[in-house]
Formats: sequence, structure tokens, C-alpha cells
Amino acid sequence: MTMLGAQLDDLQQLGTRLSVTGSDVAGVRDGAVHTTTQVVTGVHDAAQAALDQILGHMEQLDRTVASAVAEAEATQWTGANADRFRDGALQFQTSMRSAQTTTTETFTAFRATIASLGETLESYSTQLRTALTDAEASCQAMSQAVEHQRSMLDQVMNAGLSFG
Repeated sequence: MTMLGAQLDDLQQLGTRLSVTGSDVAGVRDGAVHTTTQVVTGVHDAAQAALDQILGHMEQLDRTVASAVAEAEATQWTGANADRFRDGALQFQTSMRSAQTTTTETFTAFRATIASLGETLESYSTQLRTALTDAEASCQAMSQAVEHQRSMLDQVMNAGLSFG
């Protein structure tokens, strides 16, 4: 035999569950968007801090060597060893400039990669936000539909019959 109607308590529980599920979906949406933003910001900030520290160390080392070279130039020192020292110091300075250029170029490329990843994650975040906002709205609409159904069944089955 086909049943007409429903357990009103069951419908109320289902409506409540759907409402809670919609709220959970909204929480996941907001958390995922926040986490995605933090990842992009964190990677960008960490890369900039690393570049600043590396260049700072290299500049400090360059100043130390430049000071030693200046002192060597001021020293009364002649001969083959003095010439080799000065050539070596110039070679070191050239290597340091090359290392600084390589470091700057590498981190510039890395920042461009981070920016590209950031755009990809932003696109993901936008799509996720839209999908989960739609899912939340669906849960809320289903909750309202179930509550409306419960209310209508209650009215029809329990209050709709009258004599008189």
C-alpha cells in the first residue's frame, strides 16, 4: 500500500540537517578561500625575505673583501705574490657580482612563477567560491522546501479536516 504523508519529525530533522550542511559548506568555502590567499601571500613573502637575506649576506661579504683589497692596495707590497693576490681579489669581486646577478635573476623568475601560481590559485578560489556558494544555496533551498512540505503535511493531515 502506498503511504501518503511523512513523519513530521523526520522531515523537521531533514530540514535541520540540510540547513546545517549549508552552513558547513559555507564554512569550508570561507576556509578554503582564506587558506589559498595565505599560501600565495606566504610564498611571496618568504621568497622576498630569502632574496633580501641572501643579497644582504653577499653585500656584507663583498664589503669585507673590498676592504681587504683596499688594504692590500695601500700596503707596500710588490712582487709576484702581490700581483697574484690582487688578481685573485679582482676575480673574487667579479664572481661576487656574477653571483648577485644570478641571485637577482633567479628570484625575479621565481617571483614571476609565484605570481603565475597566485593567478591560478585565485582562479581556483573564485571557481570554488562560486561552486560552494551555489551548493550552500541549494542546501538552504532544499531545507526550506522540506520545511514547507512538513508544514503543508501537518496542515493537511492534522488541521485540514473540519466538520460543520
